[in-house]
Amino acid sequence: MKIHTNKKYVSKNPISRLLISRFYDIIRRIIGKVEFSNLVDLGCGEGIILKMLENEISHKACMGIDLNPVHIKLSKLNAPFCKYQVGNIYQLQLEKNSFEMVICLEVLEHLEYPEKALDEIDRISSKYVLLSVPREPLWRILNMIRGSYLLSLGNTPGHINHYSSKIFVNLINKKFEVIEIYNPLPWTVVLAKKK
Repeated sequence: MKIHTNKKYVSKNPISRLLISRFYDIIRRIIGKVEFSNLVDLGCGEGIILKMLENEISHKACMGIDLNPVHIKLSKLNAPFCKYQVGNIYQLQLEKNSFEMVICLEVLEHLEYPEKALDEIDRISSKYVLLSVPREPLWRILNMIRGSYLLSLGNTPGHINHYSSKIFVNLINKKFEVIEIYNPLPWTVVLAKKK
């Protein structure tokens, strides 16, 4: 039995399930068309994305890193084909240029220092990065429409950065060469490579 703790990934709401399914499809499509030999998922949470990518990555070297030890334990159950370690995105215990694909999905909106995290992502990446954030203000508007987080005007707890697609792409362009931009409702997903 697989264990999940992030409610959005296991929502019974058909609209939420459709949106998550489209997000997964974009991530799968990108990972499936880019050549790389190893991958690290920074902020891997409970390993849900890694599990979803199992067909594309289980034959490659794969690692998940998260700050929360409980998430790492759940990741090992959900996606046992990867290796895991507890780690801080600002100071990763990884060699320079050690991963050809670095994914960091739905993390940067939670970070006090996203530019510092991007510096570390750049340090460990040898080729590609795949990044995503909730697309604002759409994300907050949709939260309010469904009656969530009304007192904080739709802001999801823990979100301290709010990126429109343009602002997010501009942030990524400072450090990487943006290859493709996707906007599955309500996210911005960017595939980029090292400059």
